[in-house]
Amino acid sequence: MSFQILKIILYSTNGATRVLALRPNAVNIITGASKTGKSALIHIVNYCLGRKTSNIPEGVILQSVSWFGVHLLRGEDELFVARRNPGPGRASSEAIYIEKGRGIQLPDFNDLTQNINRDGLITLLTEFSGIAEYTFETKPGQTRYTGIAKIGKALIYCFQEQGEIANQRLLFHRQGEQHLPQSIKDYMPFFLGAVDKEHLLHKEELNRLKQQLRKRERQESEKERLKGSSFERAHVLIAEAVSVGLLSSGHEMPQSWAEVKDVLEASLNAKAEQDIPASQYGQELNRLFEAQKDLRQKHRSAGEEISALRTLKSGGDGFAQEATEQRARLSSIGLLPIIEDANHHTCPFCSSELENPTPDSNAIHSSLKKISDQLNGVTSDLPHIEKMIAMAEARLSDINSELREVNAQIQAVQNIDQQIEEIRDSNAKRALVQGRLGLYLETIAEVEDEAVGNKDIETLRGRIQSLDDLINTDALQDRLSSILSVLSYEMTEMSRSLDLEHSNLPVRLDPKKLTVVVDTENGPLPLERMGSGENWVSLHLITHLVLHRWFAKKDLPIPHFVFFDQPTQAYFPPEVTEETVKNTDKESVERMFKLIAEKVKDAGFQVVITEHADIQGSWYQNMIIEKWWDGITKLVPIDWILS
Repeated sequence: MSFQILKIILYSTNGATRVLALRPNAVNIITGASKTGKSALIHIVNYCLGRKTSNIPEGVILQSVSWFGVHLLRGEDELFVARRNPGPGRASSEAIYIEKGRGIQLPDFNDLTQNINRDGLITLLTEFSGIAEYTFETKPGQTRYTGIAKIGKALIYCFQEQGEIANQRLLFHRQGEQHLPQSIKDYMPFFLGAVDKEHLLHKEELNRLKQQLRKRERQESEKERLKGSSFERAHVLIAEAVSVGLLSSGHEMPQSWAEVKDVLEASLNAKAEQDIPASQYGQELNRLFEAQKDLRQKHRSAGEEISALRTLKSGGDGFAQEATEQRARLSSIGLLPIIEDANHHTCPFCSSELENPTPDSNAIHSSLKKISDQLNGVTSDLPHIEKMIAMAEARLSDINSELREVNAQIQAVQNIDQQIEEIRDSNAKRALVQGRLGLYLETIAEVEDEAVGNKDIETLRGRIQSLDDLINTDALQDRLSSILSVLSYEMTEMSRSLDLEHSNLPVRLDPKKLTVVVDTENGPLPLERMGSGENWVSLHLITHLVLHRWFAKKDLPIPHFVFFDQPTQAYFPPEVTEETVKNTDKESVERMFKLIAEKVKDAGFQVVITEHADIQGSWYQNMIIEKWWDGITKLVPIDWILS
């Protein structure tokens, strides 16, 4: 189920509201004179429903209105959308207010603050209209982008502006814009219901299985690559494991992935180190290695300490040098006498006696005293740092001596006991080989664990082929042709009821050329080759009435409303007065409106018509919701314009 429009709302710049209430599942006619704002209603609704740019005419509307709003209804659910007037000279505004729920009351002007942007509004309206996730995928080799079904593509069927409804070359809203015709063709099967839920489920499964197949084919290819080149690698590593004692000698080389994995895991689980014999030499060597380790740690610590002290000394030298220079400068101009004996009643600049010592002079003497103390402190600290460096260097020298002695003892013990050296060398080799074995095992584990056999891949390919057959283009085209045939029958019936030219022949919608065609004995006759504005307007009306009856009947995700602006324009001159309305071809006009009333009744969708015609029959008057003929009542209230 999709939505209809309950109200169109305008908020003035000072907070007043103008509400145009509409009836769901019915015909709503706004009749009135020219220049009353009727044609702007389509642009206002379109703008509130997410149109990127506003086509609301410049003038009193943009000057007098601050927010535009629509109140939507879908079953029992309601949605209020208000969008700020972009203002004269501006194309759009991202300031959008929404409210969703049931029994919504129109918000006060002061409550209208942005709580969503245009992208969020598009997503919300797409969901609210019932549009499922559908992606149109281009055929291989085509350069067009893959698209997604959204509210904007559905609204193509919901508006017929004044310049569109009587156009013999364009059938749909915005059809003349660049790239729009192809988009309409791409998504028409989806919006007409030829792409049903089962089709969407099959397509979703097909995409998922294709991804699985690509993944498993890559895995199988990787497995074959490893099998072709890496069995040799596995055999080399296993031979190395045998040579260092991780595997027993005479071990047969594996010829399957399972055997390779078992042998590698056995090598990894083997003990990496052989025990050193518990001889006096072995115990002594272990003690010496521990002592060597401890001395190396002390060596690093002493080196770091010396480096830090030298950095500190370097900084102190720089500061002391700079401070000494400054002290010398003060002394050279007599500002740094022997401060301890300084007379604070004497000016430090000119040495004259001061009758009343000022705070400034006291401050100068105090500062000079502090500077002198600081310089003395810096000078006295530097020798202490140099002493610490010397002590650390002496300690480092002692550590180096101890290390040389321990290394000499180790070398002596190893030379005495060649067996210990051989064992340690063997342990190092075993650890190296085990590391290489573990790394290799990791490279083949994922392929071995996730790879599938050729049988599984063939099963996947078979299922993919079955789904391809279910959703192939021919099957989709057959369903679309069947739907169009049903629609053509009703279009032909309506054409006859209006007594149009060629109404004795079949009338149909051509989805490839996006036009209406009459099938004659001499071939198809498209809309643009038919004469008379009455034919053009009537066939536009017929097409959209038939489509919306189908949308509502099949509960398709198209908003269940359609706007027609000035459908009787073919019967009126450009400048229309109330008198010309009374003198027009009433019979043809009445036939048109009676057909609309008949086809909307109990069909489940809404029609909004902005019109000059004001037929006096009760059947017509009952469809009118507002009249704008008195020169006062218009879309924008007079007092808004005058204020």
